[in-house]
Amino acid sequence: MEIRIHLPRPLLTLIIIVIVALFWTGVLSVQSLKGNIDGQGGVRPGAVIAGAVQDIDRERVRQAMLGNQEEILRYQLQLLEDQVLRENVPEKLQALRDTRATLLSVIQQRTHSEALLRASLEEIWEAEGTAYTLGNPEAKQLAQWPVEPSVGLSATFEDAGYLRRFGVPHHAIDIPVPQGTSIQAPASATVLKVALNGLGYSFVVLDHGDGVQTVYGHITSASVKQGDQVFPGQVIGTTGGQPGTAGAGLLTTGPHLHFAVKVGGVLVDPLKYLPQIRVSGSGG
Repeated sequence: MEIRIHLPRPLLTLIIIVIVALFWTGVLSVQSLKGNIDGQGGVRPGAVIAGAVQDIDRERVRQAMLGNQEEILRYQLQLLEDQVLRENVPEKLQALRDTRATLLSVIQQRTHSEALLRASLEEIWEAEGTAYTLGNPEAKQLAQWPVEPSVGLSATFEDAGYLRRFGVPHHAIDIPVPQGTSIQAPASATVLKVALNGLGYSFVVLDHGDGVQTVYGHITSASVKQGDQVFPGQVIGTTGGQPGTAGAGLLTTGPHLHFAVKVGGVLVDPLKYLPQIRVSGSGG
């Protein structure tokens, strides 16, 4: 014998069953729903922070997927460019244009994702009303930061997340700043090297004496040349890092300054040599 049960609104019934089950198991409660609302009817800081953290996690996953897609597209683009140069086939030329358009779309999506990450971070700061410090209060080698870390760091020295993402260790710090930000010499120095490599990785190296050198990566331009003497605060170039732009290279996800410090030929944590600086959220 077959028994048939007719549900007039199956979707609504399913939703009600799920909600009842959540309450029954204790996953959801009236207190937890009320807990996100403060005494004035606004959202509690804890709820804002939790939401922002979820947004950050989601965008990091999205960026990883877009990063893999970008790497594949760049590889395909290189192959197509080589084929077009060798064969000059119209079909290959159209495929090249389509791949370039797709790559540009992926880069734009990653830029948008970077903006969402920054907005989520600022939400956390505003909700917590936090302020923290970067650098070393006893640092003497470097007089100032090369750019202002107004939103903190996107990657630290030997950052584990960077290693997972790119497969190489990160012996520097990444300071997110808008594309084209002026880079200032953090101390007196001699310009040891200037390397402008088109769409590849471009950088400047300064020698501060006593075995201390500093490296500035993903730059779009340099306003100094090898052998120049520079003073603290002097502009030595402009930042880059936007994928597909001059000086960015391949290992980048958005505009920032890659800043490294060498002491005695060994890469060390730059935060130990930079002066202490206070970084505040917008609600600071």
